[in-house]
Amino acid sequence: MAKSLGQLGRDVRRKVQSATRHAATEIMNDLAEAGPNWSGRFKNSWVADAPGSAVGKTANYPYKISDVAKLKDTVSAVKQNPKLVIYNKSPYALYAMDLKEGVFIPKGQPKGPVIEQGTRRTNADGLGIRGDVSGEGNARSTAALDWFMTYIDGGGLAKSLANGVKIGFKREV
Repeated sequence: MAKSLGQLGRDVRRKVQSATRHAATEIMNDLAEAGPNWSGRFKNSWVADAPGSAVGKTANYPYKISDVAKLKDTVSAVKQNPKLVIYNKSPYALYAMDLKEGVFIPKGQPKGPVIEQGTRRTNADGLGIRGDVSGEGNARSTAALDWFMTYIDGGGLAKSLANGVKIGFKREV
């Protein structure tokens, strides 16, 4: 039986919303894998909210589509340009993303592999960037320097987005 034009439009909106949520899931998992993993707290703190509509679940890596906020698929909701905002809710997210200088005092052993060990370069105030480790020393890093901006600008984000859209459009409505 043929679908009505109204139902066809709703199916398309549902596919777009599904693709958006799947893309967010892909992005959150890729960010968790690319970022530092000392205690596991940062890796397990990615959230995808739909501002003004829904809050994503607090979940742990690996993330699932059910962890991402649901978007409304009505015509009026879609006209309001709905969006998902992905962020890390850990209190030290900006430090872990190498976007803010800080003082780093290791506690215990890292859960993730150490990819760099040496001395952390610091300024006159003793502040440094998490991943800025080189030479000799005991400072350790579990993610490359500037990993977050590399993911955003280096093609990782685009790849995750494309994968999520493919998954979302392949699934049944």
